Amino acid sequence: MKTKGSNSFSVRRISAAAAIAFALVATLLPSATAAGEVFGKACKEEGANTGTSSTSLVCKEDSKGKLTWQRVRLGSAYGAPVAALRAPKGSIEFHHWRGAEDGKVFDQIIALFEERNPGAKIKQVTMPSGDYTNLGYSKIRTNNKAAVFATFRGSQFVQFAKGDMMTNLSAERFTRQNVIATGLTAGQYEGKQLGIPLHYLFNNPVYNTEIFAKEKWDLPKNFTGLLAWCKTAKSAGYTPLAWSGGFRPNAGQMLNSMLMNSAPDYATLQKRIEDIDTGKADLQSAWFKDMAGRYKKMADAGCFPENATGVTDAAAINLFATGKSPVIPTGSFQMGAIKTVNPAMTGKMQLFSLITTDEKPQYVGIQNNTFILSVNKNASATDQKIARAFISFMVTGEIASIYANGTSQHVNVLNATYTNQDLVNTSVWQSKKTLLAPRFLWLNQGVRDLMEDALIAIVGGKPIDATLEDYSKQIKQKLG
Repeated sequence: MKTKGSNSFSVRRISAAAAIAFALVATLLPSATAAGEVFGKACKEEGANTGTSSTSLVCKEDSKGKLTWQRVRLGSAYGAPVAALRAPKGSIEFHHWRGAEDGKVFDQIIALFEERNPGAKIKQVTMPSGDYTNLGYSKIRTNNKAAVFATFRGSQFVQFAKGDMMTNLSAERFTRQNVIATGLTAGQYEGKQLGIPLHYLFNNPVYNTEIFAKEKWDLPKNFTGLLAWCKTAKSAGYTPLAWSGGFRPNAGQMLNSMLMNSAPDYATLQKRIEDIDTGKADLQSAWFKDMAGRYKKMADAGCFPENATGVTDAAAINLFATGKSPVIPTGSFQMGAIKTVNPAMTGKMQLFSLITTDEKPQYVGIQNNTFILSVNKNASATDQKIARAFISFMVTGEIASIYANGTSQHVNVLNATYTNQDLVNTSVWQSKKTLLAPRFLWLNQGVRDLMEDALIAIVGGKPIDATLEDYSKQIKQKLG
């Protein structure tokens, strides 16, 4: 994505084997370094990139072994991004869970869509994220007018895919030419592109840069440093982490950071999670017990709010937005909601590396591709055409830019331009070694809920051994 005020990026070189673990990403460089970026001309830094647009260049070795500026293919095809499809007359519903965060921006986008497609109408239908997780599938399955809908990455997306609810979008030109290819993986199932992930987000905690500067705090670089910082922040009168223990969907976001350096490699981490998910292992395994112990150490260091398990999502946002807490351990996706509570937070937010090891970390943060847009396979032919046209509209650079800047949300779309200061500030994280959010490797939602409830209970003061034993029994019963 192009970022106002910064027109040069650098990209990490990653192997194909590691591609599943972290995305091919770009880092902001000072604009002063953006010179001599001409196709075929010599360059100095391998991997340096001019951005995620259809005209981007990358510095790489040519056939003679010299570093030169060459075209970089960011989409699945080399063709330039295409215009949105035209929609026929008719009316459909758009189902999603981001009504509070994105509803007003989607109203603007839908108005533009309807203006450019006379006779086509789209109605937003939203639920809170927790309700959408539990009820979204059943409500959409029985409502063919829900022609376009969003799903979470992981268990919910797989639920819809297994239910044969999604139209294959693999052959669409907007899929191949408008969307960053490395961000498409989360919308694929059994070789088919069943959805387009709109978001490129970070599940790192967000911190208040103004408070950190005022208190002259350094960012913790390891687990010992994190515990010490919690004690320092608490003694200064702050609630260190505005953790919403009373709202599982966002309380569990911190799990990503807790997992990211808990295994020697991604394959091992994936296997350990799959074993719990399928009943081959339980929460009493040494690996999981060690992680649970780190939650307990953080609780003992005063990292969490008083009565942490009763803190709602709204209360956590308020703690952070009003300056009572310097860190909210959720992710970049909440920056918009934070600014709704306190517009003065604009430009004062950055991402926090929550490191839970004292060894050199493999990863410093979490990235995720979600809010997966799909076409309802059970909708009428006309309604499916409107849904396709709307998704194609969303993945044009113009409309993706409106969405991104209006919601403070990074997007997976080529030629999107960031002017939102918080997106500009946090885009640097696209360069860092980030892990694809492991929380969503749990595909059995019931198992994941119980696992997360066990960790929440431990933060709330329940003993580790008895809690892990109890919830392991509940998971075993759940799996039958």
